[in-house]
Amino acid sequence: MFGVIKSIPRGASRLQLTAKKGHNFYKGTGSGAMGRHTKNGGYLVDWNKVRSFVVPDLEGFTLGPYVSRKTPVLAKKNATI
Repeated sequence: MFGVIKSIPRGASRLQLTAKKGHNFYKGTGSGAMGRHTKNGGYLVDWNKVRSFVVPDLEGFTLGPYVSRKTPVLAKKNATI
């Protein structure tokens, strides 16, 4: 047998790796901390850590949208449930 196929019967699985599976594994959400917890149960926001997005001025922007301008507009149907 080959490497991957041979290791499956010994306990390897092809399921997702979560915090409950795996030793010392913490996936997290990738969001990061925006402040800190206080000893009274509150939360102080550190405004230097808060993400801010800078949007450029789009005046006179020449690129079109992802949908073609030639796409026909469909009439909306009233949904009755």
